[in-house]
Amino acid sequence: MLSDYVNQFDDHVKFLHATRQPPFNIHFHLHQGCEIFFLIRGDVNYFVDKTVYPLQIGDLIITNEHEIHKPALTTDALYERVTIEFNPALIGLFQTEQLRLMQCFYDRPAGEYNKITLNEQEKSALAGLFAKYNDTLKHPFPEAPFIKLGCLIEILVLVQRCFNANKDKDRGKEMPARLIPVLDFLDLHLAEDLSLERLEGLFYFSKYHLSRLFKKHTGSTIHEYIVYKRIALAKKLLKEGSSVTEACIDAGFNDYSGFLRMFKKKVGVLPKHYAKRSHVQLPD
Repeated sequence: MLSDYVNQFDDHVKFLHATRQPPFNIHFHLHQGCEIFFLIRGDVNYFVDKTVYPLQIGDLIITNEHEIHKPALTTDALYERVTIEFNPALIGLFQTEQLRLMQCFYDRPAGEYNKITLNEQEKSALAGLFAKYNDTLKHPFPEAPFIKLGCLIEILVLVQRCFNANKDKDRGKEMPARLIPVLDFLDLHLAEDLSLERLEGLFYFSKYHLSRLFKKHTGSTIHEYIVYKRIALAKKLLKEGSSVTEACIDAGFNDYSGFLRMFKKKVGVLPKHYAKRSHVQLPD
């Protein structure tokens, strides 16, 4: 029943309005569902897969559960943002052929069209919805889940409309030219040996220079990037019906017990639980 999901709304949606003073580093990561990121203050380059999006105040970044991403702070300016993580299955209850609220999250290539640039009116409307949502968290009352659900639907309608109007304006930019063939290779060969020594031999690129260049432009290590790309692939395979063992092998994890530990650490649940949850049908 829909009422069951409304009563457990905070299990399906995580809202955060946070401010933090740099310097600090944020690693690549994945979420269990989709995320909306709204920059309020700060100097940020946002990485999604192989794409870099320089952000301005009021820009949005949208990602789904298969896209690895991270913000990288370029100065020590105060960093403030709103994020909303949500279970896409919940939103599926409200979709129709005419109202496709999740289209902008899935109907595009991975790591492309993640940035949405808003005009001042759209920024103001979105900020108002965020404030209304946040107020229900600070001052809860019995009917608050319905208010939060209404806010989320309004936010998603606005995001989808802005996406349709602006998606061709900023596709982001790729990583430095020297890294592009390396990252393309990683995408196609995640199940193989991707040690720095092998990459060095394939691309005639000193592993030390490769490590430094990647760290310089992302703030994270290439090993971390590979781990998250493999986790993202494992999630996709599990969602498509692969067994846990098949997902482990096909995503490049040679140690089954290590795969279980890493998946639980990065995703929050064991692979079998993720697979089960992915195939649960919500009520009509």
